[in-house]
Amino acid sequence: MACPPTYKVVKGELKNVSDDCQASLNYSSYQGAPVTIKKDSLPTPFAQNMLVDCLYVGLVYDVGRVKWIILWTIDCKVATKILIPEDPIIWEDIVRILQPYDSTDYLPLSPGNVFSAKAHIHANEDGSLSLKAQIMWNYCI
Repeated sequence: MACPPTYKVVKGELKNVSDDCQASLNYSSYQGAPVTIKKDSLPTPFAQNMLVDCLYVGLVYDVGRVKWIILWTIDCKVATKILIPEDPIIWEDIVRILQPYDSTDYLPLSPGNVFSAKAHIHANEDGSLSLKAQIMWNYCI
């Protein structure tokens, strides 16, 4: 008799601090991620049930002139990466930059036009995970 799958709840908050560019979900390895993240001062909450035997979970958002990637594992490693739309996402490269608890990335596109992202993950006392991630920039087209 097969055992039912075991899940870990991921409680997330995604924040988009930009100049009026909405973030649109391009890819999610699980259901539950917000489809859009408006430019707002408040984080957009979400919850996902992640399989315990899953290696990692990834999200990709199209945000103005960039792609924003967030990747995490059940053992509290996280990576965030900003790419220009023409750059392919090579998941093996993103996996290589996984770090315990915190990750940051910066992408300068022109003088005074810098995109930055940060992500944090930690385990909660109830066994769930908390993920907070944010993308910031000062200009978008």
